[in-house]
Amino acid sequence: MRDQVIKAALLVGAGLLALVTGCGQNKISECNALIEVINKGVQSLEKGQKANPDPTGAADLKVMADAMEKVAADAAVVKLTLPELQKFSTDYQGMAREVSKAARDMAAAAEAKDPDKINVAQAAMEKAVKQEDPLVDGINKFCQAP
Repeated sequence: MRDQVIKAALLVGAGLLALVTGCGQNKISECNALIEVINKGVQSLEKGQKANPDPTGAADLKVMADAMEKVAADAAVVKLTLPELQKFSTDYQGMAREVSKAARDMAAAAEAKDPDKINVAQAAMEKAVKQEDPLVDGINKFCQAP
């Protein structure tokens, strides 16, 4: 009887260990998937920004807008089951879309040579971009926590 209790306790213990390890692995794989999408988006932005002969900067802003739309779309399809990570992803997608919209607005204003609209779009861009560091820090803290 005692041996059966010990075996049952060992099985339950092994089951809990598998559950905890599985949960940890799930967190790690989900974190890695989201971080990979964000990092690819940053790399895409860096590659897209070229020495462009366009004096208005509109072409670079359009490239930025496209890259941010892509990172938002790519993040949206990452399968996440952890509520905290889902919120980070949703918030990051929102920020990326705001940056994209502001970049498009700024490009249109630059092409139209409308300084008032440029200023409005630039303010929207600055507001959106300020969200990124806290979001990335939050994702990193969550993903690094045991």
